[in-house]
Amino acid sequence: MTRRLLLSLAMFVTGVAPLVAAGLARPAGVSTTADTPTGTLRISSILDVASVDPAMGDDLLSRLISEATCARLFRYDSAAGGTSARVVPEAVRRVSVSQDGRTYRFDLRRTLRFHTGVPVTAQSYADAFDRVANSRLGSPGTPFVRDIVGAAAVVRGSAPSISGVRALAPYRLQIRLTAPAADLTARLTLGFFCPVLPSTPVDRPIADPAASGPYHVAERIVNQRIVLERNPFYRGDRPARFDRIVWTIGGTLQECQRAVEEDRADWCGELGAPRDAWRGLADKYGINRRGGQLFVSPLVGTWYYAFNYSRPAFRGPGQIALKKAINFAIDRPALARPLGYLMGKRTDQMLPPPLGGPASIYPLGGANLTAARRWYAKARIKPITLVLYSWNTPPAVAQASILAFELRQLGIDLDVKYFDVDTLSERARIPGEPFDIVLGGWVADYPDPWGFFGALLDPETGPLALVVDPRVRRRMEAVNRLTGDARLRAWADLDVDLMRKDPPWAPFVHYNGRFFVSPSLGCFTPTPVFGMDITALCRRR
Repeated sequence: MTRRLLLSLAMFVTGVAPLVAAGLARPAGVSTTADTPTGTLRISSILDVASVDPAMGDDLLSRLISEATCARLFRYDSAAGGTSARVVPEAVRRVSVSQDGRTYRFDLRRTLRFHTGVPVTAQSYADAFDRVANSRLGSPGTPFVRDIVGAAAVVRGSAPSISGVRALAPYRLQIRLTAPAADLTARLTLGFFCPVLPSTPVDRPIADPAASGPYHVAERIVNQRIVLERNPFYRGDRPARFDRIVWTIGGTLQECQRAVEEDRADWCGELGAPRDAWRGLADKYGINRRGGQLFVSPLVGTWYYAFNYSRPAFRGPGQIALKKAINFAIDRPALARPLGYLMGKRTDQMLPPPLGGPASIYPLGGANLTAARRWYAKARIKPITLVLYSWNTPPAVAQASILAFELRQLGIDLDVKYFDVDTLSERARIPGEPFDIVLGGWVADYPDPWGFFGALLDPETGPLALVVDPRVRRRMEAVNRLTGDARLRAWADLDVDLMRKDPPWAPFVHYNGRFFVSPSLGCFTPTPVFGMDITALCRRR
């Protein structure tokens, strides 16, 4: 499990990160664009970024930095809006895939330059892959190169470079995989694969990375300030509407909220505002208004209770009825409430909106105990007690109490065991661990259905590796081999089919991002992974 996953989970479950009540409209743009760069974008945050080295930054704030400073092979299409996870080329002009789906060739744009003026070439990207695989660096991006030919040798330290990543020509890059991976282009949106200069150290983080995107890091004072300035050599398609971005670190959320309202700051980083302030802000400023200040948009994340198929209560076709009974019995609005106002949208689907499709199989407005008891009566085994493994954070404890009340209506007592985030993930991966249900909350690393499920099912690090029925995993792996539009449709259909016929989870909330911005900030563009595109922001006139 990557550090980013653990950090994201810890932040979400304590209610201190962007994320619940009802469906919300797609955010409207805020006012006009400004094509001529001018002034300073003022961002504040109580937390510092993990790293400005794109190979090391696995938290949300670090990824916002790499988003602004990196010309990736592929990127999210922010113009498609916050409900879309569409991936489009950035540095790539043309891509070809071998018939067996294992070899990708990318012809690259020839106009990209680092902020030093040096051209960005195929070797710049190949070197980035080698850094990520180097075990001495310890990049959290290492799991994302494991299926590339030769990556394992670099991770072991027996080879200096990945044999499956080659610069065939100055502007032609080849990647060979050990098996077809239809999610590769979406995976390449990760900042871990930002191009690097030839002199970049492979075994230690760097504080002054060469930037290939619209901005570069001009100053970094740890726990105080980060300054981004425009890359004078950038010739890509993304805007850079401010001369500089100044990221100030420290202070309190209350102070930052006041600064945003008084137009002394533009945005309060990953937290946005104090937990108890959002309802008042929504009442005062509205939500997703054109020209407004408060925006809510979906992220690629879900809260859920997963059923442990290896336990008698959920093993075999005779226990499908119990899974359905629980999905009918849970009160999704009640489970959403402890997370905080506007933190998400209640759901009965596993895949979040940018990756899945619409469906309504189980009740979203509250429990349906009549249907729940009817399905419970059909279960072959009717357990008296079920064991829940839950996080020990306040929202999770409150949710466990709600779930216990709901299951008592079916005649089931819930025995709850509480753990911190790290420990729960480790315990869930121990064969034979005696739990029936486990709480989960997950935000995908990149916008693809397998990017969502793959990390959860990873045999080495995934918290659901031993929980999900192998038959369900095989169905997911089969759909994962599809490409193009058929792939996304098939994933959405599989999600609905599983939840209707044999639900492996009881999902209850899809995450939202919440953003409170200054009255002078415009051009707000939501994205499903980063939450917002800071390079597209502008100053209102």
